[in-house]
Amino acid sequence: PNIISVFLRVKLSLFFLLSFTANLFTQGTQTLRGTVLDEVSRYPIAFANVILLANDTSVVQTDDNGNFRFPNAFLGRHSLLVRCVGYHDQLLREVLITAGKEVVLEILLQEKVTELGEIEIIGVANRITGNEMTTVSDISFRPDDARRFAGSLADPSRMLANFAGINPASDSRNDIVVRGNSPNGLLWRIEGLDIPNPNHYGALNSTGGSVSIINSNNIGTSNFYTGAFAAQYGNALSGVFDLKLRNGNAEKTEAILEAGFAGVEAGIEGPFSAKSRASYLLNYRYSTLGLMNAAGLNFGTGSATPYYQNLNFKIHIPLKERNKLSLWGMGGPSRIRFMGSEIDTLKRTTTISENENLKASYFTAIAGLNIETTFNKKTFGKFSIGASVVTEDIDQDSISVITGEAFQSMKINKKSIRWSAAYDLSFKLNTKNHIMVGANSNYFQVDLFHKNIHDAGLYDVVFLDQQSELILLRAYSQWKHRFTDNLFITAGIHFQTLPFNKSRAIEPRAGISYTINAKHSISAGFGLHSQMQYPELYFFRSYNAQGEILLTNKNLGFSQSRHYVFGYNYKLAKDISLRSEVYYQDLQKIPVDAFASGYSTLNIGGIFNTPYRGGLVNAGSGKNYGIELTIEKHFSDNYYFLLTGSLYRSKYKGSDGIERNTAFNSKYAYNVLLGKDFVFSGGSISANINISAVGGRYSSPIDIEQSRAKGSTIYDEFEEPFSLRLKHYFRGDIKLGYKKNYRKATYEVGLEVRNFTNRQNLFVQVYNRRTASIVDEAQQGILPIPFVRFTF
Repeated sequence: PNIISVFLRVKLSLFFLLSFTANLFTQGTQTLRGTVLDEVSRYPIAFANVILLANDTSVVQTDDNGNFRFPNAFLGRHSLLVRCVGYHDQLLREVLITAGKEVVLEILLQEKVTELGEIEIIGVANRITGNEMTTVSDISFRPDDARRFAGSLADPSRMLANFAGINPASDSRNDIVVRGNSPNGLLWRIEGLDIPNPNHYGALNSTGGSVSIINSNNIGTSNFYTGAFAAQYGNALSGVFDLKLRNGNAEKTEAILEAGFAGVEAGIEGPFSAKSRASYLLNYRYSTLGLMNAAGLNFGTGSATPYYQNLNFKIHIPLKERNKLSLWGMGGPSRIRFMGSEIDTLKRTTTISENENLKASYFTAIAGLNIETTFNKKTFGKFSIGASVVTEDIDQDSISVITGEAFQSMKINKKSIRWSAAYDLSFKLNTKNHIMVGANSNYFQVDLFHKNIHDAGLYDVVFLDQQSELILLRAYSQWKHRFTDNLFITAGIHFQTLPFNKSRAIEPRAGISYTINAKHSISAGFGLHSQMQYPELYFFRSYNAQGEILLTNKNLGFSQSRHYVFGYNYKLAKDISLRSEVYYQDLQKIPVDAFASGYSTLNIGGIFNTPYRGGLVNAGSGKNYGIELTIEKHFSDNYYFLLTGSLYRSKYKGSDGIERNTAFNSKYAYNVLLGKDFVFSGGSISANINISAVGGRYSSPIDIEQSRAKGSTIYDEFEEPFSLRLKHYFRGDIKLGYKKNYRKATYEVGLEVRNFTNRQNLFVQVYNRRTASIVDEAQQGILPIPFVRFTF
């Protein structure tokens, strides 16, 4: 209650301040502009008709450089229709126009195979990505989705949990579980480069964290793939998060002030000069609770205050004709302390363990440079280089039950530097054939240390103490052939190698898509996908009887997964579409124990303790299969809805050959997302609700005797691993917002309430050594989060 009270007072103060500032303006319209390009070559398309479907339909035509402009577009959400001779129509829905920020779009058109036949509008399935090599399991989203969907907290990762086949790992983190796979099977990519975990409080051997470093104000329309992804993507088993960063406004300086769950932030963008088309985009954010604590406000979380800050930027410079250079980056530090020694065990009101003190700090920095070249009307190339630095430092103390004295029990210091380079080339042979080729390299420098200290310092065990280098090399080629405008196939091959232990993989990919008529279409896809192990696993230490150090995991090969997907799309009505997919994934060469056991790395990355270990071999397997259904009404008549459902199974086999449930086998997941805007002159009031229901996951039962002997939670991963199903999960979220447009500014304020029913969803079962019993740790309870946003 203290947190909420102080948080509300701060937000209300900012509310009145911004309201006073915003009222200095009068109501007006806004500029909507952009560029129309060929989908393959990115060559500008001249003389295309761009139609703004607003209250008063307006039409403009692109110039020789493919540019168009509506200088006085109506405010609100509208559709945009683009038509050009020789190309398929493109329909963009839900284009949000506000007074505080110009709208700048990049629209890609697909060339027709033939000029015969009726005019057809592309874009009925609004969530289909712009990657023409993709036939199945693809989702396109815009940053506005993350800010609009209830429960998303303006985080793109949390927003994705509303879509079929995607579940969160827990309320407190944004790890993404795709179709029952470990979240560690996900590939993060930004602007053509593979990147490490882009989250605050995110470990090197994970893909999620508590707060995203990626700012939703800085990203553009991006793509997510849940299976059978195209040959240009590699080193991933479950999915690909392919993010694009938008350019800053090259004509006008604009600014933003915002405060919400992710932090208090300020941003600015604009041209470097009136004569230049070069632009910059800069956004800085600091944790809300950390800022309040620094100001001397006590809000009741003791030492467990999250401190973090991050910077996002992009510089875009047009060079010679048809050449563009972009420099971008993001990153920042984060730290937190959980001090069990400060807890009053008789009046316990927190889930922080009274058995330990934990001090953790992290740092992530990612930067890249891209050069895009449109050689001619048929050829487009993109060169990308980048670097990243990730550090993780953790100190843990064990607290004596008898004396309350703290003894160091664990120390972790990890650092990873990654250097990346990639080149992608797209070439259009003719209207029917398109080829893409590319190469990608990642050079890792790692410095890893991890030791556990036992019996108050009497002895310790070092699991990691390694400085080393790794190189992952990849190349691909893919081809698309369009038989007609309604039928096309894709075929590709991806190759990757890890010289460190001579691992190699050749991965075929294929897909087909057929549009039966204006309402029905079907598609299918296949892909063999491989992934290297995390460096921590390769360098995990084992010891023989003589105490000699052995790197028994060094020669582990790539894990592999074969994806089979069949999809069906049906246009139910003008703005309502249905999408269904059936899939099967066959996982092989999974690291498991060399002796008979139920251990598998497929269970790593969830909310339960499944640690790395030595002596592993690529002898495990697994399978995921299921059916997904999505019904979506795109925003029209001031409302929308998104209904998704998944029925699935996720199984694995350890070295003992017994088939078991994975930690992520929830069996079912349903989401209901609804939103309505109540529009008035110059603004709107919005109401959004999200209901999520997910089946209970599986956990290993706690070994009471071992836990009592060790004084901590020990799960039985040998006799009955993942045999205990936990309670099902249910959460409801509400988001209410008020938006007011002025002549040169837009002001938003609102309240988001996560878990408004205050359901105590089970997080994990642990052993409490003070009471010598098993206790349930609950997930996040009701959490009201005010937010305010001002763009001008």
